[in-house]
Amino acid sequence: MTTHQEHEVKAPTSDKRNADDSAAPPKAELMRARLKLIGNYAMLAFAPVVAVVALVIAVLAVNGSQSGREQLDKANARIDSLNSGLSASRGELEKFKAAVSKENSLRNEDIAKRDERMAKIVQNITPLQTKLKISPTLEEQLRQAASAVAAASAVPTSAVAAPVAASTGADKKPSPQVRAMKEAIEKYNKK
Repeated sequence: MTTHQEHEVKAPTSDKRNADDSAAPPKAELMRARLKLIGNYAMLAFAPVVAVVALVIAVLAVNGSQSGREQLDKANARIDSLNSGLSASRGELEKFKAAVSKENSLRNEDIAKRDERMAKIVQNITPLQTKLKISPTLEEQLRQAASAVAAASAVPTSAVAAPVAASTGADKKPSPQVRAMKEAIEKYNKK
C-alpha cells in the first residue's frame, strides 16, 4: 500500500499528465486541422487526376478502335479476295463439269455408233458365213462371248480356265473359213 508520501510524489506526475492532456488537445486539433486541409487539397486534386486518367483511357480506346478498324478493313479485304477466289474456282468447276458432261455425251454417241456399226457388220457377215457354211457364225460367237463374259464375272474360277482354251486355239493356223471372214470384214471396212 502506498503511503502518503508516495501519493504526494505521484500527485505531481498526475498533474503533469493532466497538463500534457490539456496540451495534447491543442496539438491534436492542430494535427486534425492540418489533415483536413491536406484532405481538402487532395480532394481538389483528385478530380483533375481522375479526369486525366479518364482522358488517357479514352485516347487509348480511340487508338485501339482505330487499329481495330484497320484490322477489320484488312479482314474484310481478305474475305473479299477469298470470295473472289472462291467464285473463280466455282466458275472453273462449272466449266469442268460442262466439259465432262460433253465428253460423256460424245463418248456415249461414239459407243452407240460403234454398236450400230458392229450390228451392221454382224448383219452383213452372218449371211455370208451361212452361204460359206461357216460354223459358228459371227453372231453366234458374239453371243457365246457375251454369255462367257457374264459367266466369268459371276464365277471367277471359270476365268482361269478360259485363257488355257484360248491359247490352244491360238496355236492352230487359221482355217480358210476364218480367212474368208477376215477378208469380208476388211472389205466392209474399206467401204
